[in-house]
Amino acid sequence: MLRGVTLALLLAAAGALKLGCIGDSITAGVCSQTTGGYPAVLQKLLGTSWEVKNFGNSGKTMLKYGGPGDSSYWNQTTWRDAQAYNADIYTILLGTNDAKTFNWFPCTGPNGTDCSWVGGDNYTADYVEMINILKALPSRPRIFIMSPPPLYPPFPFSMNKTVINYVIPSVILPAIAKQSAAEPLVIDLFDALGGAGLTQPGITCDGCHPVDKGYEEMAQAMFKVLSKIQA
Repeated sequence: MLRGVTLALLLAAAGALKLGCIGDSITAGVCSQTTGGYPAVLQKLLGTSWEVKNFGNSGKTMLKYGGPGDSSYWNQTTWRDAQAYNADIYTILLGTNDAKTFNWFPCTGPNGTDCSWVGGDNYTADYVEMINILKALPSRPRIFIMSPPPLYPPFPFSMNKTVINYVIPSVILPAIAKQSAAEPLVIDLFDALGGAGLTQPGITCDGCHPVDKGYEEMAQAMFKVLSKIQA
């Protein structure tokens, strides 16, 4: 506890840049055994000139309708807390839960055609709205959107692997970034953890959530971009 208080005092005294990390269970750090997830690793990398806050909430979607139950990030206290934090910079990492079959509305099209695009329009609209809400905060923050890590076998939790491993990183997020003038277009966590080739099969604990090595690699990819920002 004393360490946390000491760090908080140092950050306040330094006039630290405030970074809010918005996301789902991957931001919350599920499967981490030692690091506490990528926000905690990133805090260590950035040092006391930054204050990194974790607004991760497991199982949540960017989609406002959020599928069964109350799974939309929009309805959570973490979303309200993230806005109240009034950060200088926000990162957004939402999409993995959106790709669940009951959220993205995949279908079996005529003659077996691919329907993995269904749901993308709502995801895009809701994503752009979230970016615009954050941009309008009093701090006038910079927004960085991030591609979710790839989905590995056994492709768990009823997630559509085509949506996670192609549609979101290769098509939708670049278009959202361009439409919203977010910067850079995307912080690429998808390729950092193995990309379309799924080249790091041991990087997750269950096919979805990174192990600590994965969280460290995510933080390093973010650090390369964010460390160039000065107060």
